[in-house]
Amino acid sequence: MINFEDILHKRLVLSRPLSKNEAEKLNLTNTYFGDEEENSLPKQWFCSIDIEDWKDVEIFVQGNMEKPNEKFIEMAGKILDNFQQHLSRALKYLKEFFPTQEVENYDLSAISFGKLINFDDYLFKGFTIAFIYGDYPYAFQFKVKFKENGWPIGFEGGPL
Repeated sequence: MINFEDILHKRLVLSRPLSKNEAEKLNLTNTYFGDEEENSLPKQWFCSIDIEDWKDVEIFVQGNMEKPNEKFIEMAGKILDNFQQHLSRALKYLKEFFPTQEVENYDLSAISFGKLINFDDYLFKGFTIAFIYGDYPYAFQFKVKFKENGWPIGFEGGPL
């Protein structure tokens, strides 16, 4: 069996804006360099992994400037160990709201772990499973939100 926690510990890298020096080395202009206010926000750590038949699925885990949050890595390990169950639940959930869309036309694009905010401003620990449906320029992205225990609580969707 694949140990997803070990994979995440080895592969996750911090997503951050470029420094001014890095942008100059790359010869970039009009680059945003962040500000002090941004330092108070949780940081995203990411990597790309293969999960079952899905290739290059982006994984995002919240953390700080030094490392990803260990509790969220543990959550990711548990969820990914039982991924087929959560994937099926997400697709069934979307099918309830979009009955004419074919389940096999959803492409898994990303899974995020961390603190989420719901439409009622309730903050909770959980994860999202993001899919792309359709072809560009008519593609849509759908994210199914789950509580930490794996219970779906809603979704977001919109054009890419």
